[in-house]
Amino acid sequence: MKDLYFSELRRFRWIAMAAAVANQLLLIFLNRIGDLLQNSYFHGLLLLIAMVSAVALAIFQVGSYRKPSQWAWLIHRPLSTSRIFGALALSATTILSLVILLPMLIVLISTDILTTRVADLHHYVSLLHVLAFSMMAWMAGAHACISRSRVAIAVLFAPLLLALHMVSVFVLLLPVSLALGWLSWITLKSFRANREGPIHGSGTLLLTTLPLQIGLFLLCLVLVRFLMVSGGILLGTDPLNTDYPPKGGLIETERSEPSEEFVLGLAESDDPRAESWRTQMPLLEPLRFGPWLKRFPVRHQFSKLPLPSNWYDKERNIFWSFSHDRMLFVGRNPESGVAQGVFGMNGGGDDTPFASVPVVAEHGDLLTTNTLYGIDEQEQSLFKRFELSEGEIFTALPQRELGRLLLLTNQRLIVLREDRRAAATIPPLLLDWEVNLPDGPQHMESVSVAELMDGWLVSFVYSDGMRQIGLSQFPDIVPPWQQVIWIDTDGNTEVVAERRIEPDFPVLQRSFWWLSPTLEVLTTWPEVALDKGLTWPMKLKLVPAASSQWIAAALLILLSVIAAWWWLRKSRIPVSRQWLWIASCAVIGLPALLSMFLLEPRERQA
Repeated sequence: MKDLYFSELRRFRWIAMAAAVANQLLLIFLNRIGDLLQNSYFHGLLLLIAMVSAVALAIFQVGSYRKPSQWAWLIHRPLSTSRIFGALALSATTILSLVILLPMLIVLISTDILTTRVADLHHYVSLLHVLAFSMMAWMAGAHACISRSRVAIAVLFAPLLLALHMVSVFVLLLPVSLALGWLSWITLKSFRANREGPIHGSGTLLLTTLPLQIGLFLLCLVLVRFLMVSGGILLGTDPLNTDYPPKGGLIETERSEPSEEFVLGLAESDDPRAESWRTQMPLLEPLRFGPWLKRFPVRHQFSKLPLPSNWYDKERNIFWSFSHDRMLFVGRNPESGVAQGVFGMNGGGDDTPFASVPVVAEHGDLLTTNTLYGIDEQEQSLFKRFELSEGEIFTALPQRELGRLLLLTNQRLIVLREDRRAAATIPPLLLDWEVNLPDGPQHMESVSVAELMDGWLVSFVYSDGMRQIGLSQFPDIVPPWQQVIWIDTDGNTEVVAERRIEPDFPVLQRSFWWLSPTLEVLTTWPEVALDKGLTWPMKLKLVPAASSQWIAAALLILLSVIAAWWWLRKSRIPVSRQWLWIASCAVIGLPALLSMFLLEPRERQA
């Protein structure tokens, strides 16, 4: 094993050293043009480069043994297959550590020791995750190189879906370890003399097919979407490919100006004031926004959300960056790099930590999940401006429009005004009016607000909603609808109009749950189970309300079972294994059928 390990290192030593130097120079360059540790775009790009490099290494390293003569030379060495796999995997780990981990570690340590930039513990742990995901990519590439089908590389999608999540790096250790161990076992079992033969053992077969089925599920989803969109364009029925959106549909509402949205909503109103409001709308400039703050950062999060967690004090020339270790803002002079102290809950120089990671909004606003603060740069202080009730969470950044401050939460829309009579740099906020959300935040598309002479109009539009994460939109199909509410000068609310909106797209195109209900639930479960700082929790629903969804799912599963039975009926595959495949098709559906075609050699009986 040791000889094979060092032999592999000698094979790739020059390429590895050249790649390590190139990676080191790239990281230094990126860290020069910006703060690499605080840039979420670079994090994703570097992880992608690392995983692609690992797949390339697997193709060149393991793929070079794919020829029958070379494979026989490798597999029939005086070593067990597990030790052969261990030598190749260990050499790959060493090479990837040299090429990927070491340059990143050098940049991180130098940033931590030689500069005043923020370098936290989660940055160091993130490097282990990058190496782990790189090894997963290598495992997937190696597995594909020695499998019956190159499509086997799709097993990589399973760890990406089940383990690649923007949660705490310490919480992520468990799913990443399980995913890496899972792929390692699959790849180990693919190291066998007869690569074209069937996979031995029911347990190994199930562990091998499930990640492949998840990858095929994603492939089917992409292909079905493409075919539906392309077919709609060719037939001229795609609502997004018309000169004008369909009348009365959701696309028409979404594309309309906020004033036009009110006109559409009030068209069927029985309120005697509706016609007057409709005529006023072209003269007004309503505001439209929505629950677009999908999540708050969590402490020690893997990578960084594209939300500002720092700000620049132009007067004092201080750049404040948030430290997850200290839960404080750490200041530095961007020109000289000199440290400028800390900024805590009580302002500059205070080391009282924040309870959660805040988001810095415009106009000196600082937001936690349920509290709005104001930053007084002159006094270097922090003021609590508004606090939500228990269980209430902000779902949008503060909107300063219409002479008001508008706050959207998971329970209500709050409109505040600043008390200009108060002698304070940051004036206190006074409640102007508020209105409860008609149906919560889960399926809200947008909210529009218009100020009239004697009150306000608010329009809520609901549909399938903006799914925060996952493969598609919410699996439960919601009929689109709009509600318009009138708020008088005393803050009293009255529903003045409601209308149903046409969904534009057929039910089967609005959610692809029907392709494989089991895999949809399986891939959505981590989104529900892990703490991702979501502004409204994901709900795991086994069956959508739309009957056509589960009817289509049942028909697809039935066709998959029939096709599997027909394909297996005259093969030499043992009966127990045939029933295992048929049961898999009954549970998983089409992805199980496709995985059977790829993994199971079919030898017909004489």
